[in-house]
Amino acid sequence: MRLLVTLTAAEGKRLIAKGLLGLEVVQHALREGYLCVTLGTTSSYLVEEILGEYDKTRHIAGLTVPRGVWVTRPEARAYDAIFHRGEYLERKKVRDVLEELGPDDVIIKSANALDADGVPIVLLASETGGTVGTFLGAVAARGINLLMPVGLEKCIPARYDEFKDRVGMQAWDYYLGTPVGAIAIPEGRPFTEVDALRTLFDVEATPIAAGGINGAEGSVTLLVEGDEGSIRRAYEFLRDEIKGEPPFPHVAHLAEDTGGRE
Repeated sequence: MRLLVTLTAAEGKRLIAKGLLGLEVVQHALREGYLCVTLGTTSSYLVEEILGEYDKTRHIAGLTVPRGVWVTRPEARAYDAIFHRGEYLERKKVRDVLEELGPDDVIIKSANALDADGVPIVLLASETGGTVGTFLGAVAARGINLLMPVGLEKCIPARYDEFKDRVGMQAWDYYLGTPVGAIAIPEGRPFTEVDALRTLFDVEATPIAAGGINGAEGSVTLLVEGDEGSIRRAYEFLRDEIKGEPPFPHVAHLAEDTGGRE
């Protein structure tokens, strides 16, 4: 059986969040250990799924807006969303619990891109690597689960190795927006709309088109395949719980304009 569906960027984020919550490794971390959801637009949907009401606009540090790559004002940001055995630990960051994390715990970090090899990439507006810089060594050393939600809209045709030597906060001769570096994170497990559908319904999805207009900018169109029961459940779920997801709320608390550089 086959299903055709187009998902807007916001619908994709909601689907990814529900898919993440369906992973046993995430459920186990919620029940028995630490689930650490760092700042990012896609990961903010997961926090909302867990807590119910949540101001997603505050769960952002870096973002892309029409004028370029940007950052939010630090004083307007939320803390990371840290859960320990199901309890929400307010005003905590990953670095506050990092020494306690191990192979049964999960860190969620949204990615800015998925390269041609399927490797997650994060843009860096901090000279010390930001949040990623605080935990990446511990993830590799202790086998902490690092899940990286990333919508298919963020797939890029280039490989990180093709441009990594030319990208850095101080490498730009001109820029419109905030100068950034970039890091590939092969230790992270990317989690897209395809992974969400596989997790929730045991179906396989293939992207067959991308983009659109009238609010479908950034959308992805999928061919979804599976047995009749699975496709029917996926169809009803997408129709009733995903389609119609409103666009991400407007983010007003942006840092001051850098003015660019020539």
